[in-house]
Amino acid sequence: MNVNELILDRVRSLIFTDLSDGTVIGRLTQLEDPSLQTAAESEDVTDAQGAVITRIFRAKTGRFEATNSLFSMDLLAQQTGSNKEIADADNKIPTACEEILEVKEGKITLAHEPSEEIKYIYKLENNNLAQKYVLGAAASATEFSISGQEITVPTGVTSGYIYVQYMYDAESAVRVTNNADKFPEAVGVKIFAIFKDMCNENIKYAGVILARKGKIDPTSVDITLTPTGKHSFAIDFMKDYCAIGDDSDLFSVVIAE
Repeated sequence: MNVNELILDRVRSLIFTDLSDGTVIGRLTQLEDPSLQTAAESEDVTDAQGAVITRIFRAKTGRFEATNSLFSMDLLAQQTGSNKEIADADNKIPTACEEILEVKEGKITLAHEPSEEIKYIYKLENNNLAQKYVLGAAASATEFSISGQEITVPTGVTSGYIYVQYMYDAESAVRVTNNADKFPEAVGVKIFAIFKDMCNENIKYAGVILARKGKIDPTSVDITLTPTGKHSFAIDFMKDYCAIGDDSDLFSVVIAE
């Protein structure tokens, strides 16, 4: 097989791998507008009259840019230089929650067990916070009480809705933390694509861009927080500084049947 000009059908997915053991630490499957870029620095060699004898190139660079159609926690973890934490029964994640609950028989019931003391609740009127109530030992005209997930509202509140915000420990959650002093680490990058034959589009080829070492660019991360928003990113490819010969490549493109 000696293919040359092909139709790039689509970039199927991208994975980030740990440099030490090859573990997949992130995967993106909704890539839009992918582009592969290379550049190099140049220096002209001139004679005594300033005529160019030759041009020397050095410091080649490689870069991959794309936009993920969906917000990605894996990508956010790479951009912030952190790990995506996954909660379970033994490793719960503190989570903020807000609820609007209807008063029934002088009580409201929270969806979760609070992990911290709830000091205030608020009565809603026309969807606005109209009255604040404070925690007390027992419900009174101005205070509420709480036992587990059940709140007894003040005695004067017989109907309507209550707004509550509180913290709880989630067993089913993920978390990415953006620490001010942590930045993206180097990772392996594999970008999988599908190609088609230019003369017979029913013939397809599997392609992959392999980069032994890359690093997410954290200098400008723009995430549009709307339903139609996108999650853009850029990866700079780097050679392994200590590698020798063929192992010092920036990236390679492989197409196979």
